[in-house]
Parts: sequence; structure tokens; C-alpha cells
Amino acid sequence: MSIILIADDSKFMRCFLKNKLQQQRPLTFVEASDGQEAIDIYKLIKPDVTFLDITMPKVNGLTALR
Repeated sequence: MSIILIADDSKFMRCFLKNKLQQQRPLTFVEASDGQEAIDIYKLIKPDVTFLDITMPKVNGLTALR
């Protein structure tokens, strides 16, 4: 089963994206509410796919991507 990391400071957007993706097939999701949390989670779990919001607190999505 694929693991998907969704990093967005908006809980609404994380839920929206998760609901849309779950319509396709069962997936495992982890969420981050800011860029630093996304980096920490990524290092821990090594998800198969990561979605990053560009504007987030602490570390923005572009910096987290690097």
C-alpha cells in the first residue's frame, strides 16, 4: 500500500486532497501542518508520494522540497 504525505497549513485542503485521492484506491496518509514537520515526517517514513503547499509556516514548500 502506498504512503502519501500531504503537507499544507490548511486542514481543509489536507482533508479535501485526502478525500479525492481515497476515491481512487485505499491509501495510507500522513499529514503535516508546516514545512518543518513535513521534512521531519519525510525523513522518518520515506513516503511514496509527497504533496507540498508552497506557502506554509516555519519552512515553505519550496525549501522543504530541497
